[in-house]
This record gives sequence, structure tokens and C-alpha cells, in this order.
Amino acid sequence: MKIARIEAHHLANIPIQPPPFRKQPDVEHALIVEIETDNGLVGYSMGGYTHPVIVDFINRHAAPLLVGEDPRNIERVTARFHRHSVIRFMGRAYLSALALVDIALWDIKGKALGVPVHQLLGGARDKVEVYVTHGAAYGSSEPYSAEELAAEAAHLVKLGNRHLKNTVGRQGVPDPADDYIRMKAMREAVGPDIKLGMDGNARMTLAQASRLCEMTKELDISFLEEPILENDPIQLRELRGRTTIPIAAAENHKYSARDLLVNEAVDILQPNVTNDGGYTAGLRIGMLAQAFSRPLSHGNGSGPHNIALQAGLANGALVEYHFHKWMAYNAIFEHVPQPEDGWLTVSQEPGLGLNPKPGLIQEYKVVDRVSVLHTQPGAI
Repeated sequence: MKIARIEAHHLANIPIQPPPFRKQPDVEHALIVEIETDNGLVGYSMGGYTHPVIVDFINRHAAPLLVGEDPRNIERVTARFHRHSVIRFMGRAYLSALALVDIALWDIKGKALGVPVHQLLGGARDKVEVYVTHGAAYGSSEPYSAEELAAEAAHLVKLGNRHLKNTVGRQGVPDPADDYIRMKAMREAVGPDIKLGMDGNARMTLAQASRLCEMTKELDISFLEEPILENDPIQLRELRGRTTIPIAAAENHKYSARDLLVNEAVDILQPNVTNDGGYTAGLRIGMLAQAFSRPLSHGNGSGPHNIALQAGLANGALVEYHFHKWMAYNAIFEHVPQPEDGWLTVSQEPGLGLNPKPGLIQEYKVVDRVSVLHTQPGAI
């Protein structure tokens, strides 16, 4: 079996379900990668970023480089991708491109073997706990008020959700006092038995994050994600020593999983397969976390693609149901797991079980300025 075709598609203006009490966002963009084999298997992946650099890099560089390789040899294929890519010029765009190729390869491998990807990754569990992130106000210049957040939180709990998360530190200058008011309104709306998390989006100073932790201590916060600017591990460690709220962080900035673990900066490590190199990198990060006795979680809009990693590894724990992004998955793919009483049931279909709806790619595809489809190996 050989790779016959690799293509990245930029999709735009896909209609999605808006949030419960707002009219926007009602459309979304997406980046879909297809890898097709010479015997007709197709692996898919989707990224949260649709920058033309990633589309062009996959279509113009990865495609001619990797066509003709055996897709089951994932380490060989991704190593070839790595050796022949100029990483320093692309930064996180490179990691996103690598991740999308890697995920599609795992999808093919699962389909070829007739087993779901989470079993290939270890098969630790068939259900994963889920939390819902809401109130982000994407597509609107008006942030959610405390009253809107409370109403939406109560609505989501009525639907059976048991764990919610909201963003903090998003003001022009992060304001812990304002965030406390917003989180307190949510706590009062949902009662004491619902878990509440906070996501700092790496926007706060150590002083601001420390104050927020002190003020929200009474609200029984389940975890605080990425509170410190650039996820600086030294400052995260300092914050972790000042609070009993568990500190979580991913690799969204210049520091690695190793830096976070060696510096004892986090209670929870949050690899995201669509940003951090795919399932291959996720496995390594998960094993590194096990060596430090740290659980994994997930914090990013690509929840449906992260289910397999969290379900595959013994220290996997949580998947984020980012309301806005999950609606995009629902619009694009045929079968997407949905929360039931705070849990997601992992797909048992071969591969990832995430296949685009028939005709959707063709209907919403944007023809980028430079987009080259390669079906034969070529020189670089």
C-alpha cells in the first residue's frame, strides 16, 4: 500500500449551529487534509487553523515529498517530513502541518487494520470525561455579560453536562476582579455539584493570576488552564506553589512538555494532537507525563480528534467540548460523538470514525492563491 495523493482543503463559510442565546457565530472555516492510498483508503484530519501557509506547505511540499511512501510506516513518513522541512521559518505552522499529516496517517492505519485509532494508541478506555467551554463570544464584538454566562451555563447543565469552563483574562488588561464576578455568577447558576474550570489563554502576569486564584478559591475551581503569559514554566511553578487550584498547560508557546514537567510547573499536561505533531507526538508526551505521574487532559477546539489520545492512554482524562468548534465538527463530519451525562463514547469504527459528509469539501472549498495537487512523487 502506497500514498497516492495528499491534499489540503481550505473550507469557508460552513453554516453551523450558533450558541444557545446568540445568533453568532453561525459560520466557520476549516482546513481538511486528505491522504489517499493506491488501494482506495482515505484518511482525514482537520485543523483549527486555516492559514494559507499551512495549506500551501502541505500541497506544495509534503505532497510531493511523501507520495509513494507506505502510510502504515508512520514513523518513517513523519521522519521524512521532518528531515526535509525548514522548521525555523514556519514555527507552529510547521507543527500544525505535521500534525494534520500524522493524524490522517493514523486514520488510514486504523482503516487498513479494521480497528479504531484509540485501540492502536493503547485502548485504555471506551468512554472519556468531557467538559464544555462556552461563552467565548466569537463573531461578536460584545463579550458575554455575567448574566449571559450564568444563563448559558444553567442551560448547558439542563442538557446533562457536568463540567463547564469559561475564559478569564480576556479584557484589554486582565481584570481578576471582573473574572471573579463572572465565575461567581456561573457557580451560583449551576450549584455546587457542577465542576467549573477556567482558561487564561496565556494572557496574565503572575500577579494577576495569583490574585484570580485567591479570589476564586471559594468557587471550587476544577482547574486553571494556561494562566501565565507564554506558559512560562518558572512562573507557572511559582503560581502552582501559591494555590490549591490544579494548574494545566499545553504547548501553545515556546516551552515544551519537558520544560513544564521538569520545572514542576503543571498538575495536568494538555497535549493537543492537531497543534503538537499529531498522535505520534501525543504518545510521546503522554508517556513523558506518565514518568512524572501527571495526568493528561485536552484544551483546544479540536476535541473530536483528541478523543482517541485521551481514550488510548492510561493517564488520559478529559476532552474539551468547545461549543463553537464542536458545532463545526458536527457540520463537517458524518458521525461526531456527543456528550451524554458528562461523557463521550469513543467511536468503534475503523480509523477515527470522522469522515466528511458527502460533497461538503467540494461545496465549501476555497481555491487558494497557490494550491497544487500532486499525485506523483516529485523533486524538491
